[in-house]
This record gives sequence, structure tokens and C-alpha cells, in this order.
Amino acid sequence: MMTWKQFYDGYLCWSDSTVSSRLSQISDLQNADTTEIVDCCQCIDEALARRLLRKAEKVQLSFTYAQVAELAAFIGDEELLNTLAIAATGPCTQEVLEELNNNEIRDDVITNIAKRYNLQDPNEGAIWQPGVLQKQIDDLAESAGQLADNLNRINKNLEKQKRKKKSGWFAFLGVLGDSNRAKSSSGFRVGDHVRVKYRGQEGTIIDINENLIMVSLDDGKHVDSYEASELEKAW
Repeated sequence: MMTWKQFYDGYLCWSDSTVSSRLSQISDLQNADTTEIVDCCQCIDEALARRLLRKAEKVQLSFTYAQVAELAAFIGDEELLNTLAIAATGPCTQEVLEELNNNEIRDDVITNIAKRYNLQDPNEGAIWQPGVLQKQIDDLAESAGQLADNLNRINKNLEKQKRKKKSGWFAFLGVLGDSNRAKSSSGFRVGDHVRVKYRGQEGTIIDINENLIMVSLDDGKHVDSYEASELEKAW
């Protein structure tokens, strides 16, 4: 067995395995200075520090709020930290309370400390306060649902408009097809490249009006009308 003073005086020179072994041999930890325990926890492996803190808790040693805030900066055991914070002793300042709030201490523990020392609760009015965050999530979900409904209505209206446009377009194409079919004479159609037989000039049919075929000649200067018998296709 060894006293806390013997452990504290020698632990910096020991290996982790030796520290682990001698942690179990401390016989008077209840008499230890909590400042020394915090110092020791900062210098040894975190797993060993957690063992030491649990031994301190078991013998009912109380840390100050400032010490718990200091421990919370490097001890990752949330349950242990909350246990130490609940058992901690005063005084507690607003700055220390803020540090505790930022380091894994539960909201209800923070609220109780704030009430005990007449401090401002850091979580008061915060969106993560119980019920407030859930309400905001519900409101967002409702807004998202309404947005989805609006988008569905818009998409349906767009589909209806597309169908109407397609119907009108197909009708137009039908009329155009009828028109093109009507505008044909003796095998000639608008767009055909033709030659004027008696002149040898070539051009493109731009319109057909009954028996007269209008041709834009390749010289780009003349547009004349001819009967089908006066033209032949030019390839």
C-alpha cells in the first residue's frame, strides 16, 4: 500500500503500467488535494486518469466547478464528467458555467447550477432547449411538405400545358402536311431543285399555286413562275 503523497511524488517517473499498478495501492485518496488530482490527470494516460477520478468519486471527494470544467477539456467520459459536476462544490462563476456547458455537461445539470448560484442559464432561449428544437424541426417538416405539394401542383400544370402544346403542334403539322401535299404539281414539291428547260437556268421551288410553280433562280436576282411542263428536276 502507498499514500497519495507517495504516489503524487513519484508518478511522473513511472511507466503507464507502474502507474496503473500503484493506482490500486493508494490507501488514503480521500485525504488528497483535488488540485493535485487534476494535475495528475493531465499528465497520465486518459484511461488511467478516468480510473483515478472514479476512485476519487468512490471516496466522495468533491471537485470545484472550475476543476470539473478543466477536466472536461481532456476527459472524454461524459457520464463521469456529469457525475463530478453534480457533486461539485462552489463557488461557480458565469464563465465557468459557460465552460461546463461547452464541454459535455447535460443541460439539466447546467440549469440546476445556474439556479443554485443565480447565474444566467446559457441554454435559456437556445434552439436546442427541450421542445424548442423539436418545434422548429416540425415547422420545417410542415414547410417542406407544403413546398412539395406546391411543386407537385406546378408539375401537373406544366404537364397539362405541354400536352396542350403538343396537341396544337401536331394539329399545325397536320395542316402543314396537308398544305405541302396540296402544294405539289406533277411530281414537284416546294424545296425541289429544278431546271428551266428552255433557258437552262436552275433554281429552287419556293411556292406552288395550282398549276404555277414559283422558282427562285440560283442567280439570286430573279423569281419567276412556270408551268410544270417547263421544268425538270435538277440533281
